[in-house]
Amino acid sequence: MSSWERFNPQLLRHFLAVSRAGSLIGAARELHCVPSNVSARLRQLEDQLGVALFQRQAQRLRLTPAGVRLLPHAEQLEQLCLAAWSCVQEDPWAGELRLGAMETTAAVRLPEVLAAFHREAPRLDLSLVTGTSGHLLGEVLAGRLDAALIGGPHEDPRLYGEPIWHEELVLVLPAGKTSAELSQAPVTLLGFPCGCHYRERLERWSERRRLQIGARQSYGSIDAILGAAAAGMGVGLLPRSLVELHPRGKLVRWQPIEADLAAAPTLLMRRRDAPAHAALERLIELLRSLPAQPSA
Repeated sequence: MSSWERFNPQLLRHFLAVSRAGSLIGAARELHCVPSNVSARLRQLEDQLGVALFQRQAQRLRLTPAGVRLLPHAEQLEQLCLAAWSCVQEDPWAGELRLGAMETTAAVRLPEVLAAFHREAPRLDLSLVTGTSGHLLGEVLAGRLDAALIGGPHEDPRLYGEPIWHEELVLVLPAGKTSAELSQAPVTLLGFPCGCHYRERLERWSERRRLQIGARQSYGSIDAILGAAAAGMGVGLLPRSLVELHPRGKLVRWQPIEADLAAAPTLLMRRRDAPAHAALERLIELLRSLPAQPSA
């Protein structure tokens, strides 16, 4: 019997879990088993392939060069298995859809469209993950998300991106303060964590104005950013549609910025090699039908 005939593709499921979690304990939690079971399956896979796939660094398991080469093929096989399972289901709307979105998009743009989508596909399990554009792109590439709505522009040969709508970013300041006053003292920049496309534009805006940056503060929610600006702690960049609709928007002042920094397309990103997903295609149709400005 050849080495290929002895190879057990099911072992790749454990390999993927370890690569995502970075530890045997985390992988066991994902697979609902004990760490010793994951360790045994991983050793079995390495024995069948004749290479080491992980090396221990501190408290984490890191992919070896061989593991890095195997990863995209394992992810592709996982996607094909999911597609094979879905294609034989009687209800094409049953199953799972994993969507990522920026915090601002999830708050303003998605509630109505997700409600309409749920009425069409009430049996579909939909999970919505929020995060920075950089983090969401990584999750799509890793196969942990079927698609993600991120701030653009962005190009990656492994991904297909489609503009869904365009946002206008505005400068958010404490009430009673103007952008002209910001050059008089060090400024605190308020935004989402590193990897956020809006935060990157805020940095570029401050560099263009040659502002003295006193500190950079990162927050994980819209409320925290608006609250910090309202309290006089600093300035941020947010979509105008969000500031105008959010209850805390009345507590701050906003100003337009230069057009090249203000124009921020929202892109829906998915892997080019991902199998067809009927539910995702329908959700994209609903997203395309959204008005340019969200309703209050």
